[in-house]
Amino acid sequence: MKIQDMKKFSGLILLLIIVGCQSQTPSNESTQAVLENPFVHSVYFWFKEDMTEEKKQQFYANTEKLREIEVVKALYTGKPANTTRPIVERSYDFAVIVHFENLAAHDVYQQHPIHLALLESGSPYWEKVMITDVE
Repeated sequence: MKIQDMKKFSGLILLLIIVGCQSQTPSNESTQAVLENPFVHSVYFWFKEDMTEEKKQQFYANTEKLREIEVVKALYTGKPANTTRPIVERSYDFAVIVHFENLAAHDVYQQHPIHLALLESGSPYWEKVMITDVE
């Protein structure tokens, strides 16, 4: 293949990638409104000192099951980011951030069997939990 043909081919691939990414953007107004103004439920966990790596992995897997709850619009889980500014809170061990359409959806989530099972199975593992809700 000639260099000119390779450049055209590379340009075409880049264009397809850009178009593909743009097609993932929500297109209807209600979805955009949910993403722009969600009810955000943030939960920060501090684990007990005796928390094993195996128990952590199981807890992480259990938090991912929250995605199955029909009112959950977006779910983010993870450990503190490697940001070292003094103002950044990094003392927690794990966080779960959940986006809902509104407070009513959040209330449904609170009583959902998957959420209740996570609370029951996970509560022996943490010594502190902090929750913030934003609307």
